[in-house]
Amino acid sequence: MEVASVVFLHFFGFGDPLRLFELEQQTGLWVRGFRPLQLDGLLQWSQRVASSQHWDCDALQHQVMGLWMERADQIRRWQVGLQTLPQEQVLVAGLGSHGDWSRHWERMLQF
Repeated sequence: MEVASVVFLHFFGFGDPLRLFELEQQTGLWVRGFRPLQLDGLLQWSQRVASSQHWDCDALQHQVMGLWMERADQIRRWQVGLQTLPQEQVLVAGLGSHGDWSRHWERMLQF
């Protein structure tokens, strides 16, 4: 099965360390903040998560690189935005399986 249909990466936007903790607790996803936002850091983090969750590391790597290329303009804007924000602000990303995201959205609909 291809990872693109199983594991999803989403950028939530800018936040501080408290927001990272809240998102992780509320969503059940793997959440991380990036500053600076660089492909190497995103790949290293996603590979660590993939290994710990027994996901297909190679497929996830291809997905992350494809997403990076598809959103190149938006990523450049986020990188510039990080330079203007206070040092404690990071770009927040969430990573999870289809089941993780389904549970997250179900919880959101219950509120």
